[in-house]
Amino acid sequence: MLLLREAQMLQTLHQSLAKSIPESLKVYGSIFHINRGNPFNLEVLADSWPEYKTIITRPRKEEMTDDMDHYTNTYHIFTKTPERLPELLESNKVINWDQILTIQGCQQGLNEKIQSVAASKSLQIDYSKRFLYATEAVLQLKSSNKRMFGRSYEETIPNIGEFGSEVKNFKPTFLDVSHSELVNNNWKFGKNEKSLRYIKSCIQNFPAYCLLDPKGNPITWSVMEPTCELRMAYTLLEYQGRGMLKKMMEAYMKYLQQNEIPFYLHVEDMNENSHKAVRHLNFNAMPCDWHQWKSTPTRFQHLPHY
Repeated sequence: MLLLREAQMLQTLHQSLAKSIPESLKVYGSIFHINRGNPFNLEVLADSWPEYKTIITRPRKEEMTDDMDHYTNTYHIFTKTPERLPELLESNKVINWDQILTIQGCQQGLNEKIQSVAASKSLQIDYSKRFLYATEAVLQLKSSNKRMFGRSYEETIPNIGEFGSEVKNFKPTFLDVSHSELVNNNWKFGKNEKSLRYIKSCIQNFPAYCLLDPKGNPITWSVMEPTCELRMAYTLLEYQGRGMLKKMMEAYMKYLQQNEIPFYLHVEDMNENSHKAVRHLNFNAMPCDWHQWKSTPTRFQHLPHY
């Protein structure tokens, strides 16, 4: 596969991928951040250029030094030809199958192809499929030709003062990196040192949001990942059922929309409360799903890992 490095190529690719939203959201979101300074040091692979069929984003080799850190060792895939995926993915030059890693995508046809590659390599695959949600504003990117996402986060952060909290005595604001441990301890897929390091990087580099109580402590929050997905949303137990998460998300979404930052999220199939909550926030379920594959090589399958 070809490594796309030039800024103009990446901008052209980003505009092209918009036409394939929502199926392309994982790769589209990754390239959005790559084009804004690339804080996670990712790179973009194409099977051909400019007429591409498959795009993969991944960390650069120097980032993937821990063979057990699947938070870092993460790949995102969009393809127009799923039937050709196995021949592209079999090579360790594209995906380092010797590591514990994660693959994510939003297309129905990926699972069978990834599972076939994993079987040929005796890999253990933990597969997750969930509902993908996005707003109408994100779907409109498919047909919008206006210049998007022109400003830096630093230039737009002062706008936070425009958001008034409708929850008395609670302040909407950005999460600070000092809050990383709190987020990690309450994230279903965290609670370990590798996830803590990942959360710190997300909070340091992307807009993450919360409500602070009168003492200045976060009581509900959400964090943006390198793909522009909103994850890790949580409300402390004593504040659940009081509409705190909804108020925080309304302010967070307003900030992201005002600053032209795309966003989306996923919800587990059986989590009815979350399905209702995101619909009340004007998210719509997409015709495609959110898919994740966690791959563990034979040499790590006997070890405890997350």
